[in-house]
Formats: sequence, C-alpha cells, structure tokens
Amino acid sequence: LTLIGPIGPSIGTYYIVDAFMVVVLGGVGKLVGTVFGAFGIGMSNTLFEYWTTASLGKVLVFLCIVAFLQWKPMGLVAMRTRSLD
Repeated sequence: LTLIGPIGPSIGTYYIVDAFMVVVLGGVGKLVGTVFGAFGIGMSNTLFEYWTTASLGKVLVFLCIVAFLQWKPMGLVAMRTRSLD
C-alpha cells in the first residue's frame, strides 16, 4: 500500500469499504467465496468505471452488491448447517 498512496495513520481507510464488501459478498469465513467476490467486484468496478465516472462506478457496484445480498443473504458460498427449520 505504501507504493500506491501516502504513508500515515489513515493508510488503509481508502480500501476498508472495498475489503468489507468482498468478505460479505463472498460469505464470511469462506476463502473460495472471498476470491470469487474480489474478482467479481474488481471486474464489475472496472466495467462501470469504463462506462461512467469512478465515483458512479463504485456506487453502482455497491447497489449491485446490495441487490445480490437481498437475493442471497449468506453470500456466494454459504455454510451448510443442519438446522430444524
């Protein structure tokens, strides 16, 4: 990160929202889901930024993640449990 931005107390604040979205989208505790989530967010962010501005691209990615989590709230890779529901 030091090659990308300035060094200081707020070095990771630019990336914390994206990292949180990757973990939630992929499924908390699942490495495979995190990798697929990171790849999907990165590709969609790049495509949206190509068609629009960078800020609007991040907003569109965030809206897509919210819509996906409404459909599948456990993320891409859900943990299988044996519940009595």
